[in-house]
Amino acid sequence: MESLSSLGLGTVFLLVVCLIIALGFEFVNGFHDTANAVATVIYTKSLRPHVAVVWSGLMNFLGVILGGTAVAFSIVHLLPVDLIINIGATSGILMIFSLLVTAVLWNVATWYFGIPSSSSHTLIGSILGVGLMSSLFAGHIGSGVNWAKAQQIGLSLLISPLIGFCCAGLLLLIAKAFIKDKKLYGLP
Repeated sequence: MESLSSLGLGTVFLLVVCLIIALGFEFVNGFHDTANAVATVIYTKSLRPHVAVVWSGLMNFLGVILGGTAVAFSIVHLLPVDLIINIGATSGILMIFSLLVTAVLWNVATWYFGIPSSSSHTLIGSILGVGLMSSLFAGHIGSGVNWAKAQQIGLSLLISPLIGFCCAGLLLLIAKAFIKDKKLYGLP
């Protein structure tokens, strides 16, 4: 592995830019996903906007602290190990730069136009795009993605909303059985 002192000035500059863009992605992720998370409870007047945003921030923080790193490591494994090992420092930094800029631009665009979208899904799509383009440039089309891991993640992205929908429906039925106040179940 190359040490920081052996990298060229341009590569170090690009690395610093990537770190700044990564912080930018986290900032955009914060306001983008919070807006999606709190829209329903604000619309239904279950919580006031300020309270909803504070709760969302607290739960996101607790999710990171208590939830572990399983999701992050799953996403990292979308790129094959040999691609990550054999790519040079400059190419690797350019890949990271590309996927972060793409993710930030997509998040800002979907937020601006009011399109519900997940920052995690955006990042996954960007990683897949970078892996595919890397393999295309190397002449090995499709080898830049760990397709088994992509299939697992894709399946979980399809199944998890269905599970959430079913659980929410079940909780609503349980609430209706035990809480008889009709005003709670009317339109907001």
